[in-house]
Amino acid sequence: MENIFGGVKINKRKPLREVVYDSLKKSILHGKLKAGQRLIEETLANQIGISRTPVREAFHKLERDDLVSRLPKGGFAVREFTKEDVDEIFGIRIALESYAAYLAAIHITEDRISTLEKKANESENALEKGEDEKAVQLHTEFHDFLYKSCKSRKLTEMINNFRDYFYRYRSALLHAPDGFKTSTSDHHEMIDAMKNKNPKLVERLVRSHLERGRDIVLKEIEEGRMVP
Repeated sequence: MENIFGGVKINKRKPLREVVYDSLKKSILHGKLKAGQRLIEETLANQIGISRTPVREAFHKLERDDLVSRLPKGGFAVREFTKEDVDEIFGIRIALESYAAYLAAIHITEDRISTLEKKANESENALEKGEDEKAVQLHTEFHDFLYKSCKSRKLTEMINNFRDYFYRYRSALLHAPDGFKTSTSDHHEMIDAMKNKNPKLVERLVRSHLERGRDIVLKEIEEGRMVP
């Protein structure tokens, strides 16, 4: 098995099971560990130089997250995502993020709106220059910065917990016809609505923005250009 822990540093202030859990979760959601791939407890423990107990505990937590499944003869394997999983996760994201955007529009300051405007413009410029990864990063930063303005720590934590689930689908949004250009246009509409102090409109814009993204990803899956 490929070493997925390359560069992982053990943080003494963080339990080992959490270090292992975070690394495995990221590797699964980013596609480094493939659906159906068996996870061998001893091998993973040896890769990071720890006992098998934290690895086993991480497996159990990943099982509760529905990211791995228990094998009939023991051990675990990476669970295959389905189209229904994608639809469900997008639905949760839409509910959380549209509400966060509504709250953010109520509390946001002019300085923070200016920062969002800067990120939207930089993302647009990066896309025009063909700097796809930079454009995607700025797109993500726009949403993160917007939601942090909602002044609800619990809500932002819930949003962050689901963020990695969408990493593997970014390419679909990027390469769909006008998909990302439409997204940057959406951002400017959100900014205008915030300037006009219209939180309901911001909520609707974020909802339709995410629904469009969901529809693009589901279409890519249905037409066989992407696996869930």
